[in-house]
Amino acid sequence: MWSWVLYDFANTVFSISILSFFFPLWLADELGAGANVFNYVVAASMLLVALAAPFLGALADLRQRRKAYLIAFTLPAVALTAGMDLAGSVLAGVALFVAANFAYQSALVFYNALLPAVSGGRGAGRVSGYGVAAGYAGTIFALVLLNLFVTEPESMRSLLGLFGRWIEVEGAVNSNAFVPTASLYLLFSLPAFFFVPDPRVRSPRRVGPLDAYRGVVSTLRHARLYPGLGAFVLSTVLYSNAANTVVANMALYGREVFGMAQEDIRNLLLFSTVFAALGAALFGLLTDGLGPRRVLVLVLLSWLGAISLAALAAAPWMLLLAGPLVGVALGSTWVVSRVMLVALSPPDKVGEFFGFYGLAGKTSAILGPAITGLLLTVFADLGPGAFRIAVSAQALLVLAALLLLLRVPDVRPESVVERFSQGEGERRS
Repeated sequence: MWSWVLYDFANTVFSISILSFFFPLWLADELGAGANVFNYVVAASMLLVALAAPFLGALADLRQRRKAYLIAFTLPAVALTAGMDLAGSVLAGVALFVAANFAYQSALVFYNALLPAVSGGRGAGRVSGYGVAAGYAGTIFALVLLNLFVTEPESMRSLLGLFGRWIEVEGAVNSNAFVPTASLYLLFSLPAFFFVPDPRVRSPRRVGPLDAYRGVVSTLRHARLYPGLGAFVLSTVLYSNAANTVVANMALYGREVFGMAQEDIRNLLLFSTVFAALGAALFGLLTDGLGPRRVLVLVLLSWLGAISLAALAAAPWMLLLAGPLVGVALGSTWVVSRVMLVALSPPDKVGEFFGFYGLAGKTSAILGPAITGLLLTVFADLGPGAFRIAVSAQALLVLAALLLLLRVPDVRPESVVERFSQGEGERRS
């Protein structure tokens, strides 16, 4: 279990560095690309991920080699992240980002699908909560350590000696964070590579792209057999839109709306992340006690409050007040969503349903940045007001997600996890 949890620590190092902080600031400040460009690039990369997610989920179920595929996608993500340090143009940086993000997001499909195997009788909500909490602990660790390579490059170069010659020392160079990001991502992924159990299958089936998508189409056709799945997936698209938009734009929002310095932005992210870790652990326990749907309703109400406060903030200190709400909402979103999906999934469809979950999240990750980029472009004449409009638009989507969620059955994941641990997930009809 703890090796699985530690992978959450590892992948959030990539998330905070590349998706939220150093890469967007590097693209905007050092390469001169606007916030709208960053959002368009994120949308383009997530389009590729969305197209692949159903195939990857079906692949996990038909071949039952989830850990092998986790490794196969994590290693390229690590290498491509390190390679970003060599990019000297917007085009090169964008190309490496798209490829690295594709590998990173694809690995998460297989990581999530391993949850039933590692949770056993411990409670899926509790284990998922530990994972997400560890992830945000990784975010704090990464923000503190990686920022030293940007703000104290001479000291870090001197400390590392021959191994630090790649560090640039002129100014605040955000690209200095890329190599250590890749190193930490790999280091903390290694326990999962070696120690996470992978359910065995008696007769693994070969699968090609057509086989995988036939399974996806079959699941769509028989969606009525899985009560609440359609409403939950659509709700996920809507509320994930808000979460992904906030995650991708938090640093740029603070910079462009309030003119915050990099250190202040880092502190805002740290402040928010502390509450994200606490929220993940707390809501994981609440999920096991109250059930995922009830807790997810509370999570979406938290998102409504956080988005409204951030959009209406008139000063940096008001954004700091929104930070804890954003953190709690963000940390708990992924905990409860994963458990909700396990509760709705028959054992032999867990991987495929996580493919759908990935597809929903990735679809929202296309729409969110694309809509944000479009609003930033259309309302560019309003200056910082354009960013406020883009953030405000997410509140309506969260409200719609909440209404859809109320149509989902209030189910628990215990029976699914119990059957999975007894081996039902290994048998095929």
